[in-house]
Amino acid sequence: MQQFIRRTLQISVILLLIIIPILSLYGVLAQNYRLLTVEGTYWQKVFDFIETSLRKVSSDPVRIVDNIKGSFFWSFTIYGYNISDPLNVVGSIFGSKSIYWPIIKSSLVLVVLTVLLGRVYCGWICPMNLVFELGCKVRKVLNLIGIQPKSIAFSRWNKYAMLFVGALLSLIMGIQVFSFIYPPTIFNREIVHLIYFGSVGIGAVTLLFVILIEVSLSPRAWCRYFCPGGALWSLMGSKRILRVKRDASFCDNCAECNKVCEFGLHPMIDETGMECDNCGKCIANCHSKALKYRIGMK
Repeated sequence: MQQFIRRTLQISVILLLIIIPILSLYGVLAQNYRLLTVEGTYWQKVFDFIETSLRKVSSDPVRIVDNIKGSFFWSFTIYGYNISDPLNVVGSIFGSKSIYWPIIKSSLVLVVLTVLLGRVYCGWICPMNLVFELGCKVRKVLNLIGIQPKSIAFSRWNKYAMLFVGALLSLIMGIQVFSFIYPPTIFNREIVHLIYFGSVGIGAVTLLFVILIEVSLSPRAWCRYFCPGGALWSLMGSKRILRVKRDASFCDNCAECNKVCEFGLHPMIDETGMECDNCGKCIANCHSKALKYRIGMK
């Protein structure tokens, strides 16, 4: 059940990444009285549907969409409330060489969520997690047809180095470096670009390159070894209260939990730590029911 909920949430997030920029585009066209000049029957039907749907709840549909702004996976505003990715906050502080309290405040929801639940952003919300998990499925298919992808391991400390170097480069260059290398933000930006302009940019090439590396050379390499966001989520959630815990009296040492962990952790011997994203795959595959989510600091 928990995996069904996780998948539903991940798919819902990706749908939101598509719906939000379409609503924003509708708002821009409507505000400038250009809805009737839209080319293409398809887009006319889409905007007519949006117009009809929104008018059922408000006589001013443009006002509704005008309250939804920003990039869903970087800095997002809904009805005056701002939500920012903590990595955005780190980059902004170092890039601007100043502390802007409103942006720090806007990150508190995700910070508190992570402090309490750990890296659930990575395992349950991040759209790239679903994409990279599909990459693992491709690896399994390749194995079935006789093609054996490599499984090169790197140091997990690399992502913490990426976090440090990204912050340092932001400080030196005075720009937000993380927005150019953070997959969820790139994915979000490319979808917006595709909807608004009908094309994708270099970001799509970057994501495709990462996916190819993961499929052919190193499974889940970005999340495990290189993601600066993942490093920050791990640090914030290191003392989380929600953890995957094993009841040794039920465990039969089958090691199925270790096999399904795409992060290379070892739930069977209680070696998960702050790298665990609480995805629950190990729990779902534990036939002896030895693994469960538990509340506690240890």
